[in-house]
Amino acid sequence: MPTERFYNLPAEKKKTICNAAIEEFIRVPFDKASINKIIKTAGISRGSFYTYFEDKRDVLGYIFEDAGENFVAGWAECAQKSNRDLWKTAVEFLQYSIKNTRHEMLKLAENIRDSDRLFGAAHNLCPDKDVRLEQMCEVLYSTIDTSDFKRGDIEAFGQLISLIIIELARCISWTFHHPTDEEKVKKIFQEKLEILQYGIRK
Repeated sequence: MPTERFYNLPAEKKKTICNAAIEEFIRVPFDKASINKIIKTAGISRGSFYTYFEDKRDVLGYIFEDAGENFVAGWAECAQKSNRDLWKTAVEFLQYSIKNTRHEMLKLAENIRDSDRLFGAAHNLCPDKDVRLEQMCEVLYSTIDTSDFKRGDIEAFGQLISLIIIELARCISWTFHHPTDEEKVKKIFQEKLEILQYGIRK
C-alpha cells in the first residue's frame, strides 16, 4: 500500500496522481500500464513516485481503497434516508450509484477484471484484503436494522450483502453500457431483491 508520505499529500495532489493512474489503467491492460506515463500525466518525478508507491499495484490498491471508502459513505447515506431498511437502502443505493459513479471507475473495474483473468493483475493486491472486507461488512451491518431477520448475525448479513453487491455491480455496469435501460434495470433489481427478501417457494 502507499507510504505515509503519500497519505500526507494534499487531497488535490493525491487526486491528480490517482486520476493519472486511472487514465493509464483504462488506456491499456494492467500489465502494459506505464509508470512513466502516469508520472508524466500527474506532473511528478519518478523519484517522487517511488517515495509514494512501491509499484503500480500500490497505486491500484489505493484507488480501490478510496473507492471502498466512497462506497461505504454512500451506503451509509442511503441507509439513513431509508430508515435503516436493507431493501429500501439497496434500491436507494442503486439510484445513488447510477447518478454518482464515475464512468472512468467502471471502465477501470472492467479493464482490471479482464487483466486479472489474463495476467493476475489483482492477485494478492492487498495482503490484508480479508480484514478490510470484514471491516467494510461491519460498517454496512451497523447501518442496517436486522431486528426482523430470521438470522440477524453479521455472518448471515455478510452472505446476504455479498449477493446484493454482486447484483448492484451488474446493474450499474449494464446501465453504464445501456443508459436507456435504466428503468428496466431498476425493475429487475427490485424483483431480485424481493426474491432475496421473501424467497421463491410457496
